[in-house]
Amino acid sequence: MMRSRLHARGVTLVELIVSIVVIGVALAGVMVVIVRNTSASADPLIWHQAVIVGEAYLEEILTKNFTADGVEASRGLYDDVWDYNGITDSPPRDQNGTAITALAGYSVNVQVTTEALNDITLASGNAVRAQVTVTMPTGGSVVVSGYRTNYN
Repeated sequence: MMRSRLHARGVTLVELIVSIVVIGVALAGVMVVIVRNTSASADPLIWHQAVIVGEAYLEEILTKNFTADGVEASRGLYDDVWDYNGITDSPPRDQNGTAITALAGYSVNVQVTTEALNDITLASGNAVRAQVTVTMPTGGSVVVSGYRTNYN
């Protein structure tokens, strides 16, 4: 009878419970990492969209004339960099002034100021800096800026 007990195979209840606890703790650690990565996976997309919106506004501004001739009545008529000063759009708008509803959580603020740039003095007024601040739905913001000079 003693001999059959020595050759018996299997696991005891204690070994089974210990292995279940070890596997459970390991799975819990893995799940914490998965949940964290999943919840933060949209952040890069939100940042990228904000950068694209800011760059689009900046490109639109910097391709316009330098010389101010008064502020036009609507965005579609803007023809110089100074027309964009003080824009606050929420949601962002296209170059004709139409709201882009897919970007409803974003807001845009534009500031155009006279700046000194290398050999161009502030007093000459021949250089301006356009700064576009895009606020994201998550509360952060992206700032892009560029210079436009009077090279005529």
